[in-house]
Amino acid sequence: MAKFKKPKNFRLSESSEKKTTNTRWLFLLLFLLLLAGTWAFFKYGVDYLAYFSGFFNGSNGEELVGTNRDTLPPAPPLIDPLPEATNSAILEITGEAEVSSELSLFLNGEIIKKMVIGDSGTFRISDISLNEGNNNIFAIAEDMVGNKSQESVRQDVILDKEPPSLEIKFPEDGQSLSGNEAEINIEGKTEEDAVITINERKVVVDLEGNFEAPYSLADGANSIIIIAKDKAGNQTKEELTVSYRP
Repeated sequence: MAKFKKPKNFRLSESSEKKTTNTRWLFLLLFLLLLAGTWAFFKYGVDYLAYFSGFFNGSNGEELVGTNRDTLPPAPPLIDPLPEATNSAILEITGEAEVSSELSLFLNGEIIKKMVIGDSGTFRISDISLNEGNNNIFAIAEDMVGNKSQESVRQDVILDKEPPSLEIKFPEDGQSLSGNEAEINIEGKTEEDAVITINERKVVVDLEGNFEAPYSLADGANSIIIIAKDKAGNQTKEELTVSYRP
């Protein structure tokens, strides 16, 4: 029985069909690899791709990943204006800082308070204990990757619990005047920068603390109340009674 042989054209067609099939599979594989690469890029981000790129280039990839690290520091915190002086040992501090940053509050160069800033970007600290005398206050913000801001504007607050001195030179308490002495000048001395009021009327104080103010006496007993008040809110009061007879 004679053996059947495939025609030459048939064999060529079969070989061509196999090549076409292989080419199709190759294109499908390349498409799948491209699709997987795209998915990996969006899934794991640039940092991981940079790591693997560095690995194939002979580096550990950490340096390349580090190039995408946030190096921009937060803006300096803003502390609301504080009083120049106070007679209270407890101070409340308010202000603004970058959201989610960690605020460090400094008093005379030492950290006394740390807190994380909330979504409002504001802060309020109401339990700051002051030292007697001068207190230098400022703050620094640090973001989540460790970048630190510049210092906030430094502010000085003086804790002063001592009332100001007050000396009345004229008139004296209990003094009696008459005749043409109805118009007098009240004279005295206090601390520099203190505010003087005489019967609730402000009086000018010079650079050395001296003051002088005209005063009109009424017939009979005249009650004169003189108050000296410093920047911290401490005050000293003197009450005089001066009699006048025409």
